[in-house]
Amino acid sequence: MSTVNSLRVLKEMEEAILSGRFKPRERLIEMDLISRYGVSRTVIREALKQLEAKGLVRTTPYRGAMVADLTVEEVEEIYSVRAELERIAARLVLKHITAEEIRELKRLAREVEGHLREKTYQMIERDSEFHRAIFRACRNRYLYDMIDYLRTKAHIVRFNAWSLPHRIEQSIMEHREMIKAIEDRNLSRLEKLIVKHLMFSKNSYMSQLKGGDLGGRTEEMSVQQSLRKGAGRPRSAGRS
Repeated sequence: MSTVNSLRVLKEMEEAILSGRFKPRERLIEMDLISRYGVSRTVIREALKQLEAKGLVRTTPYRGAMVADLTVEEVEEIYSVRAELERIAARLVLKHITAEEIRELKRLAREVEGHLREKTYQMIERDSEFHRAIFRACRNRYLYDMIDYLRTKAHIVRFNAWSLPHRIEQSIMEHREMIKAIEDRNLSRLEKLIVKHLMFSKNSYMSQLKGGDLGGRTEEMSVQQSLRKGAGRPRSAGRS
């Protein structure tokens, strides 16, 4: 089994789930995946096993693998823990973050804005990288890993939020305000912004989940992403 192939397939399948190309509850049929990625059954099964460990795939007897979704109870539990962990991390970020890391956050924020405004297929991953960069500065690898795991686990909640009217502009403003709060070492402001950012996604998802409109929103966003991907790679702010 080729390690290169295994890593490639795992990365591509994870990106397909996180970007919404593989939708929640969509069945992941082994023969289709073998044909799509041009690899052996062994490579596909190993990738599915690793994606299940990350909470992105669920496997059930006699039905096989499917993209994971979340129940109301799971969303409540994940976001109550995320809010507490990210508050703890915010205090540590303000204690440890350097001027160079703040400059990098500003660069990432500009890059994210370009992807968000153009609604590119990379926008969700770039947005995630911005938030990872914030919490990486907490200097606690275990706290960082827990936050990142729960963010990945809740991918469908984040993905769904991008389909809502005005969410992109709101998110851009929230990113700018987070950086300002970090520069000012304003803990109460940073905590409020972090929780606001989380709760918007959570509450909109819960409302649509209970109202039965989630499928349509997810499908609409997936179509938009596919169209943008077909149009080619976006203009980027570039790396400095």
